Amino acid sequence: MKQLSLIINVVLLALVGYLYYLYFSSKRPITFIHTNKDSSINHGNKVAYIDIDSLQNNYEYYKKIKTELDRKQNAGTVEINNLQKKYQTRAMQLQQKGPTMNKQDQESAMKEINQMQQDLQEKKQSLDNDLFNYNSRMKEDILTRIQNYLKEYNKDGRYDYILSYEPGFMFYKDTALNITRDVIKGLNQEYTADKK
Repeated sequence: MKQLSLIINVVLLALVGYLYYLYFSSKRPITFIHTNKDSSINHGNKVAYIDIDSLQNNYEYYKKIKTELDRKQNAGTVEINNLQKKYQTRAMQLQQKGPTMNKQDQESAMKEINQMQQDLQEKKQSLDNDLFNYNSRMKEDILTRIQNYLKEYNKDGRYDYILSYEPGFMFYKDTALNITRDVIKGLNQEYTADKK
């Protein structure tokens, strides 16, 4: 799921670059101020943020996907370990018989060992690809769910930007702009409704 964080960071970096460009190319300055929902005065762009760590720890759908990904990884690891044990056992058997084998049997044993090794590598690659594809699909699904929810959440236009926050990426944040709790609550309600 680190790739989800990377994708969100790239999007955030692009937004910051765009804002930087607007700030220096615009004749009028762009200001960011916090406004209360009840405020009748609306100056500048309204920004809010979502804490990604909190979202990952509290969004039930994300936790379900993470559990499923871990289960798939563990099952793949067990399968590869079992294949490796079979390979090692068979290789040892053939090594022990090696001195008593004729040249044709030795060549046949080498082919068998090479084939088993190739099969093991192919299986590992196949499992890695399946896991990567599943992970990519799930990250895209989660991102789409979050984006769709935020469109609905912000349909009244109270925010111009909703950014993601990860520790170490921003130097300062005003906690009054944190909408994480509302977003998690809404996403979990949607997820619960979808399960019914």
